[in-house]
Amino acid sequence: MFSKRPWWAITIYVIATLFLIYEMALQVSPSVMTKYLMLDFNIGAGKLGLMAGFYFYSYTLMQIPAGLLVDRFGPRRLITISAIVCSCGALFFGTTETFAMASLGRFFMGFGSAFAFICVLVVASRWFQKKSFALLVGIAQFLASMGALSGELPLSYAINALGWRHMMMVLAAVGSGIAVIALIFVRDYPTKVAPAHHEDSHLRLLHKLKEILTHKQTYAIGAYAFCSWAPVAAFAALWGVPFIMVRYQISNTHAALAIAMVWLGSAISAPFLGWISDRLGRRCLPLQLAAIIGVFCSIIAIYLPIPFWLSCVILFGLGIAGSGQIVTFALVRETNRPSMTGTAIGFNNMAVVAGGAIFQPLIGWILHILWSGQKSAGVPIYSVESYRLALLLIPLCFIAGWILSTFFIKETFCKTIKRTA
Repeated sequence: MFSKRPWWAITIYVIATLFLIYEMALQVSPSVMTKYLMLDFNIGAGKLGLMAGFYFYSYTLMQIPAGLLVDRFGPRRLITISAIVCSCGALFFGTTETFAMASLGRFFMGFGSAFAFICVLVVASRWFQKKSFALLVGIAQFLASMGALSGELPLSYAINALGWRHMMMVLAAVGSGIAVIALIFVRDYPTKVAPAHHEDSHLRLLHKLKEILTHKQTYAIGAYAFCSWAPVAAFAALWGVPFIMVRYQISNTHAALAIAMVWLGSAISAPFLGWISDRLGRRCLPLQLAAIIGVFCSIIAIYLPIPFWLSCVILFGLGIAGSGQIVTFALVRETNRPSMTGTAIGFNNMAVVAGGAIFQPLIGWILHILWSGQKSAGVPIYSVESYRLALLLIPLCFIAGWILSTFFIKETFCKTIKRTA
């Protein structure tokens, strides 16, 4: 650690990850509300995917600006303000009666959440030694997955007991509490480390962005990050629960239990994958293995006739595959200058979350096109065959990820490298 007070560095890291857990719970919460949202707003799968996707639209668009802003103003102010924005978005989403305003509430939640993962990684970069970075990214992914799990399995029980609107009020209150804690305890730098005015203090923000965007590896790494996490964002964060419900004819709580295995797989494997990547001194090999696991697990989980218990096991493997994207953040750090860490991470995280922005509404519209017109209690019903056709995007993503990690991403051997392109 850079700080002589390790407990202080750990405290700040924990608070930053607390905000990350919170934003992940907000991100996936619509997955266990699908039938309630369709009923309350009188919409089908197409509009539901669009509504849920508004979170990812603002989240994705804000990633590069968020990286620039965190580099400039630091995590303390950004976590505080962002948590308040998330809280307001949750409050708005839970009280509105119209589809347009609900979509706007999701937009604000995504806007505030855009700073969460970047702040965690910048805290890890500023307060801890470089050798711990990949492990800390893995721990952050573990906690993010726990946040997603809490946004589905426990939330499904709470929603059935209290109603989805009351639960959004609770989530709004939690966001306000995180903002207060961050304002009191988070600091931008260790006391002995000067603010980031290092080797290129005169480099303007737009020049930073230009340098990142003219680096070929930026796009290869970002494309893998997209292909690795898009299946999780599309399946585990929205369409997995209704698919499992229809496939096995079970309740949303039981379906949420199966999807929780995706988040559990991601949570457990992410720190280990970061550690093993550091241990082996390799980046591309873990990416290739994650992609191969994703191809096989997604095909088995979606298309093969397996019992429910085995589906839970296979979905655990799908979570392992999705955690491959955490290694891309170590690659990003190693292929860019230290002064541009936040901006480079922001671009890569934009690629990660773009999967939700694109695939959640796309799968919804495919389902809408394939819909037979059948309804139950006013809620559209989609067949297993329709889901399987719409979810074909998932194994295709993992196949593309393997191609990228095998032929296009350059191995760094866990060392910072000079730019060659």
